[in-house]
Amino acid sequence: MEEKGDKKYGEAYIVGSYGMNIMTWNDLDFYIDKSSLNGANYYGLASEILKKFVPGHFDGAFHMENESAFLGFETSISGDRWNVDIWWKSQTEINDSIAYANDIARLMGENPTLKNGVITIKQDLISRRLYGFDKGKKHCHSKEIYDAVFHEGILSTERFLAYAESFQKS
Repeated sequence: MEEKGDKKYGEAYIVGSYGMNIMTWNDLDFYIDKSSLNGANYYGLASEILKKFVPGHFDGAFHMENESAFLGFETSISGDRWNVDIWWKSQTEINDSIAYANDIARLMGENPTLKNGVITIKQDLISRRLYGFDKGKKHCHSKEIYDAVFHEGILSTERFLAYAESFQKS
């Protein structure tokens, strides 16, 4: 479930739905080991992204004092709209994310109905503008969907929305 990328700006890992083989929209998430975080790497990568991908939307945050950083952008790749998020994380956070993805992959292997549940819920939420591109202010996150399906056994969008509503109130 882990794929390493180029080390030019630090050790990078592909995480999220792509790594778990449950993508429903063009979205890639990367973690970079924050032990390499510095201004030159952050702004160098930002500059390279702007030059190579010419994003239609670009966002970023760099906070050296608490060692956190983020770059996010939307671009066209082969004529398709893509969202890319890059987060600088500690090696512990990266390892935890990889372990979580491996656990999800194991659960999907044991029960393929769960994978279908995730994909169905995500696709329904996209059509309701609650997930993916063009989502509204009120929206759902992948981990909420994964937790609902893999740990609560929720396989329908209506049950997920009720679960999410109760989760948000607590």
